[in-house]
Amino acid sequence: MTGRRLASREFFRLLKRRTRASAARVDREIQDRAQREAAILVCDASGFTRRTHDYGILQFLAVMTRCYGFLVPLLRRAGGTLVSARADNILAVFDGVAEAVRTAAAMQRRLRRYNRGRPAPERFHACIGIDVGPVLRLADDVYGAPVNIASKLGEDLAARDEILVTGEVMRRAGAGFRFAYVRSTELGGRTFELHRLRR
Repeated sequence: MTGRRLASREFFRLLKRRTRASAARVDREIQDRAQREAAILVCDASGFTRRTHDYGILQFLAVMTRCYGFLVPLLRRAGGTLVSARADNILAVFDGVAEAVRTAAAMQRRLRRYNRGRPAPERFHACIGIDVGPVLRLADDVYGAPVNIASKLGEDLAARDEILVTGEVMRRAGAGFRFAYVRSTELGGRTFELHRLRR
């Protein structure tokens, strides 16, 4: 990646100017300034709808906010960049796969410690998904297939307290991690192997 990193406003301004005649030049500028390999981590609250029905939205959001207060600094200390913490999920970018997987494990360990001995309305559980690949990394956002895949894993496919990764993440994570094959599934027209991080 070369030059100053694109902010969203400039990125979309470039896209508005992209025509058949200018596509090659615009694409080259965007790729030079934004395209890179990255690991994407998506952490989603488990049981959002059920817990808000059982305990109320304010109780849920208060507990979530408390937990984000220690989860976000944890991922930043590990070298991750927080892209968003909207609604009930966290989206973060890591330069390395091992850092993303290690951080996901640390987040789940920290939540287990937090939940221990607390009554049900005070507990917070998360589902985490991780994918890796080429993304458009803007100064204030990130786009690309790995973002969509990690979101699908974290928000829809991972179970409570589970860390679900793609086969590519498993292959690139390196020594020190243990994974269990879960299944293969089609996402966006491609087949992905899904693996659970074993703790």
